[in-house]
Amino acid sequence: MAEKTLLALVREDEENPGLLLVTSPVVGLADGCPRTEVFLNPLDRVVSMKILGERFALRLPRGHHGRVTEACIPNELTPVEFDQPLARLDPRALEGNVSGGGSAVAADGAGGDDAAADLITITAPSEGIFYSRSSPDSPAYVEVGTEVGAGTVLGLVEVMKCFNQITYGGAEYPEKGRIAKILIDDSAEVTFGQALFQVVPLDR
Repeated sequence: MAEKTLLALVREDEENPGLLLVTSPVVGLADGCPRTEVFLNPLDRVVSMKILGERFALRLPRGHHGRVTEACIPNELTPVEFDQPLARLDPRALEGNVSGGGSAVAADGAGGDDAAADLITITAPSEGIFYSRSSPDSPAYVEVGTEVGAGTVLGLVEVMKCFNQITYGGAEYPEKGRIAKILIDDSAEVTFGQALFQVVPLDR
């Protein structure tokens, strides 16, 4: 069963001007911690929470983004209080770097000048079944190394017999990119926000 969603609290860090504090909206158990240097976009997962035996995905609210500069809790199941800091973000990290659709992390061996670029993570728009091709006999929409632009279909997510296209593009995306990693198998179940593809920007 997919996790339910909670939105984290975000406020300015008075001790560190320019940074944001991401805090817990509830009392519960935080499972894991955000990895430093990972870029979080709106609705990206911060941690998982266990509250009275139920599991929730704690996500960054809309209107907030930034690179994780510090995790404020250990990477283990940790009791947290209301408004307890979970992570610090630097929203200024977006300046000069375009990312979208999910967390961007440093590329590792994407090749050539792309190796120094940030990878853009494309995430699932909903829970469902992921398909990498339109039919079993058709070629995959994209493979590692495929160049993509606005409107390029990356895959499909089936929800109750409805097939929704996952496409590349949007105001927050670079004009073109190259598929660096495919993080999901064909016909696998996916949850909202799950990482599916990582793309190297090409318009720098």
